[in-house]
Amino acid sequence: MRIILLLMAVLSTGCAEEFRAPWETVYPAKGLLHHQGRPLAGAQITLIPEEDYIPEHVRPSATTKDDGTFELGTYSNADGAPAGDYKVLVLHYPVTGPKESPSPGPNDLPPRYARRETTPLKLSVSAEGAPLPPLDIP
Repeated sequence: MRIILLLMAVLSTGCAEEFRAPWETVYPAKGLLHHQGRPLAGAQITLIPEEDYIPEHVRPSATTKDDGTFELGTYSNADGAPAGDYKVLVLHYPVTGPKESPSPGPNDLPPRYARRETTPLKLSVSAEGAPLPPLDIP
């Protein structure tokens, strides 16, 4: 009986990869964000899937570094994103207030970049891990 249970456990582990949902596999996704021609640091980027098969809870995201670069993460920080087409939301909350007690100010980007219905930004993540094209906000 132990041998049968062990064999079943080994076989079920091996089959798990075959039945993985497409949105559970992520691929490296790195990019660059510019605002008015310059890299934008501290922006929050969220991808909204345009693919019907990707569930609502799957939202790859990242925060841009000082040089405007970012690495998307879906299930953990910078782990990548599922392959597919996405609309891109971008928010930026500049730090305001005294140095001893800073706080986030209001989003200083045009509001259309914060809504799925109005953002003109789009990205495609490929299973080949191709670099993402730069995102430009005028």
